[in-house]
Amino acid sequence: MPADQASTIACEAAVTHIGSAAADLERTMAGLGAWLEIDLDAIAGNLAAIRARTGSEIMPVIKNNAYGHGLRPIATALAGEGVRWMMVAKLSEALAIQRWDLGIDVVAMDALYTDAAIEEVVRLGVTPVVYTRELAERIADVARGLGRKAGIFVKVDTGLRRVGVAHDRALGLFQAIDRLPEIEVRGTFSTFMQQEEQDRVIFERFSGLLDDLARAGIDPGLRSLSSTHGILHYPHAHLDLVRPAMCLFGVLPFPGDRDVGLTLTQALELKARVEFLKPVPAGASVTYFGKFIAPRDMTLATLHVGFFDALPRELANKGVVLAGDRVCPSVGSVSLNHYLFDATDSGLSPGDIVTVIARQGVNDLVATASAAGWMVYSLVNHLSPYLPRVYLRSGAPVEMLTTGL
Repeated sequence: MPADQASTIACEAAVTHIGSAAADLERTMAGLGAWLEIDLDAIAGNLAAIRARTGSEIMPVIKNNAYGHGLRPIATALAGEGVRWMMVAKLSEALAIQRWDLGIDVVAMDALYTDAAIEEVVRLGVTPVVYTRELAERIADVARGLGRKAGIFVKVDTGLRRVGVAHDRALGLFQAIDRLPEIEVRGTFSTFMQQEEQDRVIFERFSGLLDDLARAGIDPGLRSLSSTHGILHYPHAHLDLVRPAMCLFGVLPFPGDRDVGLTLTQALELKARVEFLKPVPAGASVTYFGKFIAPRDMTLATLHVGFFDALPRELANKGVVLAGDRVCPSVGSVSLNHYLFDATDSGLSPGDIVTVIARQGVNDLVATASAAGWMVYSLVNHLSPYLPRVYLRSGAPVEMLTTGL
């Protein structure tokens, strides 16, 4: 399935609203073999900490199904916390958010290939990212035909060299846009490289462009350079608008990120029920390719969760599961739908709940990704949209997101 199709499925997934009837949701959860739990209070606390640190407008980046956390519940929760801007990568996500009528503005980074797509964006009030004169003129033409004014964000390439108008040619683009009355520049942004020496150059280039625009009497709208890395490390670059992503969900991706004086709480956990327990004698091989040989008589537990859902195959014999406070090492290969761990003398029974990825400690997101040799960024962006998501307030389930299958 193409990634954008999976994203659309996640966006339009069935959402069960429970409200005060938490017991109804718990009865539904009793039939689940594995699920993600997402603490909305943790996200609200992280948002407050980022606001206090930066003093800037916040535009959460909730692309790729809100980094696996579930687009609609996260967008709704953030809107409830007073967030006025959100950014996504896929046009399908932006259009879905606008149709949910959350009262916020959405910036879509996706390319617009057809006039039909441009018309839908303008009609629904999505804010597209523009970095060519051709696209700006096409948007102006469509807006004129609809009798509307279109807001845009301008992307400037200051050195990352993915997309964006080159910083030394950007003034000309702004001047051309300034002559289009149907277009309003609502923001101007660029992206750090996350390499200190290069980032100094990026900041200088962006600042130089802003100076040029001021001299030309052109309003750049909200000025933005900082995503998570800039929020953590470059206070001089917070400007008008910051774009938190991983840090919003309580994830500090790199060791140097964890000593910056910002206390965050990971929002996500992966829970699973013990599917089966079996005795394995010493010397027996376990799972595909005999990836594990029992060094002694053992009891192994099977979970119905695997690399289709969330777990890298590289966790073979390297993962950790928590049964209460007990640390249980994973055993053997990670299958498409199965994951095994050492449950010897654990007292576990089929149906008992264990924590496969915890909010903190030896198997939090960063530790789990590190054990597999992955970036944590890769791990959260490979969480299957088919895995049910349960949302917590004050530690209790209040909502569940499923795929509707």
